[in-house]
Amino acid sequence: MKNLVPFIPHFWRSVKVLLLQAVLVCLLANATVAHPVLAQDVLERKVTLRVEGLTIKETLHQLAKLANIHFVYSQQLIGAERKVTVHAQDQLLATVLDEVLSPLKIQYEVTNNRVVLRAPAATYTTYANDSVRSETAAAQPSNVPISGRITDAKGSALPGVTVVVKGTTLGTSTDPDGRFTLQAPENSVLVFSFVGYTRKEVPITGANSNLVVALAESAQELNDVVVIGYGTARKSDLTGAVASVSSAQLTQVATSDPVQALQGRVAGVEVTSNSGQPGSGTRIRVRGVGTINNSDPLYVVDGIQTADIGFLLPADIESTEILKDASATAIYGSRGANGVVLITTKHGKAGATQFNLFGYTGFQQIRRELPLTNAAQYATLVTEAFTNAGRPLPDYGPQLQNAIATNAEGIDYQKMVTQKGLITNYSLSASGGTEQNRYLISGSYFQQNGIIQNSGFKKYVIRVNDDVVLTKRIKAGVAATFTNNNQTGSGDGQGGSQPYQVLQYALQKNPILDPYNATGGYADDVITRNALNVPRYLDEQKYNKLQNNNLFSSSYLDISILKGLSFRSTFGVNYFNNHPKVYQPQYYIGPVDQRAQSALIETRNENVSWVWSNYANYSKTFADNSNFSATVGQEAQRGYGTGISSTAYNVPLDPSLQYLSASRSANNVVRSSQYDGSLSSYFGRANYNFRDRYLLTATLRFDQTSKFLAPVRTGTFPSVGAAWNISNEQFLKGVTYLSVLKLRASYGQVGNQNAAPNYGYASVANNNQTYAFNNTPSPGLAITQINNPQLKWETAVTTDVGLDAELFDSKLTFTADYFERRTRDMIALLPVPDYVGQAPASANVGSLRNRGLELALNYRNAVGKLQYNVGLNFTKINNVVTSLGGGNAIASGNVLTQIGNTTLTDVGREVAYFYGLQADGVFHNQAEIDAYSRASTDPATPGTVLIQPGAHPGDMKYQDTNGDGKIDASDNVYLGSGTPNFSYGASLNLTYSGFDFKVLLYGVQGAEAINGAAFNLNKSADFVGVWSNFYASRLDRWTPSNPTSNQPRVTSVDTNGNDQFSSRYVEDASYLRARNMELGYSLPKAFLGRYQVGGARLFLSVDNVFTITKYTGYDPEISTAALYNNPLSYGVDYGNYPQARTYRLGFNVQF
Repeated sequence: MKNLVPFIPHFWRSVKVLLLQAVLVCLLANATVAHPVLAQDVLERKVTLRVEGLTIKETLHQLAKLANIHFVYSQQLIGAERKVTVHAQDQLLATVLDEVLSPLKIQYEVTNNRVVLRAPAATYTTYANDSVRSETAAAQPSNVPISGRITDAKGSALPGVTVVVKGTTLGTSTDPDGRFTLQAPENSVLVFSFVGYTRKEVPITGANSNLVVALAESAQELNDVVVIGYGTARKSDLTGAVASVSSAQLTQVATSDPVQALQGRVAGVEVTSNSGQPGSGTRIRVRGVGTINNSDPLYVVDGIQTADIGFLLPADIESTEILKDASATAIYGSRGANGVVLITTKHGKAGATQFNLFGYTGFQQIRRELPLTNAAQYATLVTEAFTNAGRPLPDYGPQLQNAIATNAEGIDYQKMVTQKGLITNYSLSASGGTEQNRYLISGSYFQQNGIIQNSGFKKYVIRVNDDVVLTKRIKAGVAATFTNNNQTGSGDGQGGSQPYQVLQYALQKNPILDPYNATGGYADDVITRNALNVPRYLDEQKYNKLQNNNLFSSSYLDISILKGLSFRSTFGVNYFNNHPKVYQPQYYIGPVDQRAQSALIETRNENVSWVWSNYANYSKTFADNSNFSATVGQEAQRGYGTGISSTAYNVPLDPSLQYLSASRSANNVVRSSQYDGSLSSYFGRANYNFRDRYLLTATLRFDQTSKFLAPVRTGTFPSVGAAWNISNEQFLKGVTYLSVLKLRASYGQVGNQNAAPNYGYASVANNNQTYAFNNTPSPGLAITQINNPQLKWETAVTTDVGLDAELFDSKLTFTADYFERRTRDMIALLPVPDYVGQAPASANVGSLRNRGLELALNYRNAVGKLQYNVGLNFTKINNVVTSLGGGNAIASGNVLTQIGNTTLTDVGREVAYFYGLQADGVFHNQAEIDAYSRASTDPATPGTVLIQPGAHPGDMKYQDTNGDGKIDASDNVYLGSGTPNFSYGASLNLTYSGFDFKVLLYGVQGAEAINGAAFNLNKSADFVGVWSNFYASRLDRWTPSNPTSNQPRVTSVDTNGNDQFSSRYVEDASYLRARNMELGYSLPKAFLGRYQVGGARLFLSVDNVFTITKYTGYDPEISTAALYNNPLSYGVDYGNYPQARTYRLGFNVQF
């Protein structure tokens, strides 16, 4: 038999306060099962009640009106003048009665619509508040033995459940079999609580040796509270657009990047992997592209603002909230225009130390290889190209003829460079403590070997946090996260991203010539000279290293000043250093494929940022069940950093000597950078809730930033939001299937200071200029870019209308939002006359508009032992540039020098749309060429003139869109864009007798992409001077024997411009991807309890199971990372590193 467990006397007063708080916030559900059917109907009526320090008499009076019942009682016997506090939102009447009456041992009986209260039985119990006692008898009742078993809803034992006699310090916990034994006073109440389960109370009327209590999981209750800016709120109280993602959802996908784990989960949130390269990061857009500049959202980790969350792993996160409209984001002012992602990390919970071990291991492989020609097919096409042009074969003609004669397969470069890569992740955490001191410490290791050889990523994360109750009014906490990242095979040595050229070279290389010579050395390629020797270049990637270290620390102090009034101060510091290092060895293979001297490019960057926030929260509940709350605060933040980069030449190949100081050259280059910026802010928010029906939120923030000059550095960002809880209206009380129906609306202004460059208001000057004065040369500077002292932040004006609905006991939930976001004062280059001789300054001259619709639907239910949850989300966004301040359209997306720019950003269209010639198939015969003509306007040559005079049968036909009778750049037209018509996501979770199965789908529809690889693989001629490999589909080109084909002929002399940029290279990039499928099994807790194990789950998971698309490149999910994260190259595929298919076997154990 276990002994009763008394709490330590030293902590008695704090414990009393904590127990009283627990009684006030937990909703109990132990009384309704004991009443007859008619009484059950009354007790199941739902009520909403908020009272603070109200007498029992007044409280019962309000309950009587809310539930349409009558109370019968003796005021003297029940102590009707005693005061109670109750917060009940849409709770059962039985739950509210138990909360009010159980502490006083008042019993009740329901007859029809009457509730009869009776005097408590003889007890003597000490409560958390010494002034509250029940002494209806002179003697304390005798204790009775109670023993039993605690299970979950499925009947599995729950070890470690806390069992406490309500209102006392007596308690115990369950053993590994879920059993407990204790002595409890007769007619007392036992309280059962366990992390992740709903607290439950059971009355004890006498001895009981076989008490069985089943606890229900509390996931739904936890979801009722969400994190918002500088606080928390109930979902029912929100007036803004806020979406939540749980920890379990984040860990479903194998990734080291928490942002990537959000893909497909939330309506209005587009998540795109920068590439499939390990450690490459992710691009996220909340409600579309909000500017032609920086559209990244703000991240807030445990209340501390940061620009990135790459220092975390998905397993470190407890919950994620995404704030999307101005009502939710305006509290962050000039940093909230592109949305805010709030991260709450895992913290310790009171109780015995709990260990959690999570891990998986598996492998990755390329999802698909591109179908390219083999050696014989390649030789056939190249030979035919020279024949069509009437030219003899070049020097390598014999190799071409031999490949055809032998039907050679040749070299498969895709197989040469790819591999099956290991992926593994292990995380161990320990957490626990008392109500006065809770702690967590965790360590994680992540390794991912890329599907391309000599590419990989390792990540180490150590986290510690501690939350302390210093006094009954003061709480404090500290947390720190240290992260070390090591990446191989990426970057330019200066911290920038660039196109991943290993695959590009592998695709371009001809399959005929062996990259190795007879002696095993690297062989020169005399055919595809534009692509370097693939195995040599691949081997060089092992010298391409990037190391990052990040220390993110935070602390807070909470002070309860008065009833309803509290103060919180948080301070966070983020230290980040990175060390890119690229070694380029000296080598010689041929006259083109060589490097005259070795080079070492090495960079050291250090960045520090800190944020200090101080704010007060006030909350007041009125007698009519209305509530008012307010937040007022001040915040200061600063970020500064320095960097130095050097390129040293003639550095030894020996890895132990690859240092800048080992350079034997006098022509080394040194670069440096620095920045320093700060922000000072004041903010406030007020919320009014009138009887849980009408909600109003107003927010105001003032920001002052050092990025701009004094006259324009202050910004004011207001917002207002309102909501109507229609389901709480009296006229809908009888609609039993409707749980929640809420209409929301908001309007506000939010800023985007990150769109402006550091010191963008200043002129730019280049040194090392020489001027002559009196025929004497003098050193000086040259102004290369004019200044703009009026430069300020961009402002997003957002309107949102939303509807939230829950039906059938909240089994079916639905959310819809229609929004408009207008970005004004968008920063673009101010047009200047050519004679100025200087680059234009950045100016607030542009504007942009996003309009969109978001829908989210979720349904959960059970059929016998089968529990299922289905989720769907849909997003449609219309993006339009409304002004560039009179400036020219902005061209970008240059894939190849010979092609030029492929995207345009101009008024009336979305950002970065594709702009080029409209292809119209091929000329199938000479008659079609002759028919494509116009009347001559030259009197000297009457008759008709061919529109494409250089064309031959099998050449491309282009539309003369302006009707001038010739094909040139003036015929360029809109060809689509990477912006989809809509995107969508879907999830399915099934659970049956310990087994679980999960599916996550994501897709986009109506997006186009420019297939950069196709400029080489779909070519008609050797327009870059070499013959690279071909798509296998080019075998279906036009020939006299295949005259109906719409693929152009091959020729070594192109007089028609077959390969110039046109709609031929723009492809449908719509896709549906099975992002993840996972099958898991949770071992029975009854079995695990024998080994002191709280829970164990095994799972088998596959990422990127399939992708349905018409896109012929590697991956239709295309980011802008390949062109140095240029947002104006969106949708242009530069040959990104493709995403892998991943197979994992994993486990999760708690003990």
